[in-house]
Amino acid sequence: MQSDNYSETLRQLENEELENTALGAEFYQKLMAIYLYQNKLANAKLLWMRISDNLKEQNKELAQLNLLNLALQNNNYSDFFKHIKYEWSDANKSIVNDLLVKKREELFNLTATAYVSIYEQNLLEMAQMTPDELRNACLDLDWTRELDGDKHIILPKIREPTPRVASDDQLLKLTEFVSFLEN
Repeated sequence: MQSDNYSETLRQLENEELENTALGAEFYQKLMAIYLYQNKLANAKLLWMRISDNLKEQNKELAQLNLLNLALQNNNYSDFFKHIKYEWSDANKSIVNDLLVKKREELFNLTATAYVSIYEQNLLEMAQMTPDELRNACLDLDWTRELDGDKHIILPKIREPTPRVASDDQLLKLTEFVSFLEN
C-alpha cells in the first residue's frame, strides 16, 4: 500500500485547496478518497460540507465517496462494502482499491479478535463478498470452516496474546525514572 505516497499527495492537495478557490470535482474526489484511506473521517465530513451543492449534485462519484464516509462514521461495514462496489474513475481506482483491502483486513482482524466462531452467512453479509472470495480469504488466514447442521461456521485462528507489561512494572519504572530526575 502507498500510505507514504498518499501522505505527500494529501499535503499537496490541501495546499492547493488553500491557494485556489475554484476547484473541480476530480480534485475533491481524490482528496476525499485519501481522507477515507487515512481514516480521517472528520476531515472528509468537513470537506463534504465545503464542496458546493452544484458539484455534489453533478458528480455521482463524490456522492458515492460521501456514502463510504457515512458508513465508516457509523461503523457499518456492510454498507461500506456495498457502497464501495462502484465503477470508480481511473484517478481514484487505486486509492479506493487500497481502501477496500485495508478495510477488509480490518474486518477480518476485528472478527478474529471478537469471535471464536461466526456463521459464514453473517460474515458474507458483513463483508459483501462472494462465497468463493470468502473461502479464499479464510484459507489465506488459516481459518477453518465447519458444518453446523445445515449452516457453515467459520472458526478464526486463535491468536497468541501480545505480551503486556504489568501495570505494577510500569509504575515501578516510572517511579525510578522520576526519582532519578529529582536527584
